[in-house]
Amino acid sequence: MISRAMISSSPVRRVGVTALLVALGATGAVALAAPASADTVGVSLTVSPTTVTVGDSVTVTETITNTNGFTILQPKVQLHSTPDNLAAITTLSSCDPGPGGTCATLADGYQATLGAAIGGGASVTVSFTLAVDPTAASAVETLVGQLAATNFNSGPVAGPTLTINALADLGVTLTGKPNPGLLSMTLDFTVKVTNSGQGTLQHATYTATATSGLDVRGSGTCTAGHNSTATCAFGTLAAGASANATFAVPIGLLDIGIPFQFGVTRTTSSPTDPNAANDSSTTTCTVVSVLLASCGGQGSQSLKHLPVSTRITAHSKNVPDVVQRHGR
Repeated sequence: MISRAMISSSPVRRVGVTALLVALGATGAVALAAPASADTVGVSLTVSPTTVTVGDSVTVTETITNTNGFTILQPKVQLHSTPDNLAAITTLSSCDPGPGGTCATLADGYQATLGAAIGGGASVTVSFTLAVDPTAASAVETLVGQLAATNFNSGPVAGPTLTINALADLGVTLTGKPNPGLLSMTLDFTVKVTNSGQGTLQHATYTATATSGLDVRGSGTCTAGHNSTATCAFGTLAAGASANATFAVPIGLLDIGIPFQFGVTRTTSSPTDPNAANDSSTTTCTVVSVLLASCGGQGSQSLKHLPVSTRITAHSKNVPDVVQRHGR
């Protein structure tokens, strides 16, 4: 793995070159001049996009510029990252090393072996397309380029950063609690969202729905809407953390004896939620009187929430409950 202490922040790396080129002739060995110790090479990198979600693809372009007067032999263009092992969090989807070149996966990164030497003053560009592992954790990686050759080594050179966002798998549960009163009651609901993914949730919204015709009251975390709905907003939520939002539904005398259905469903979130199976939750509340109700059971499906015009209230002391008129 490439450590930060080993990396040069400059795109031009100066290194000593110890290689000696030798030509053998009929009269014996002839030593040729080796490159000077102050020889340089330019190593620069670009990445697109700079921020990805796990499972996405990213393309890194690495350009090598030989600013010397000699030829760099058998060049190998390498790509690494820090602080994590690039080969452990990505896989190589494709690579373009130019004519005659080959690509390979290293223990801690990737390498393109060029098909030709790099002459003095010449530049070459190699592109690596990587797929980010779906199980990778959120991280900010510094991409590191390096040129290795038989007569030259640039050493590691730091490039741009790549931000990886892990997925936020949100699960939601809806619970109701009766809050009784003398002539009416309120059903108080809690929307609990838990982030079971490896990534941090940036934001999410959930839509809560009540049986049609019921009024929904919002709160500081849920905004009441039309048609018996509310929108509940959630902000940043770390992996493993939970947060609650609340809304309420008033129940009057005309609603006694009726089972009401309530539900909540995720409508938006960032980053991507990979599991739709836990994105919604429902509950049923049955009101026996303004002093007694239960939430969480399935309720009777044979009773329906009738319009107000089809319901009457008996005001006799001997008939304290609501009587429903079903046309019989």
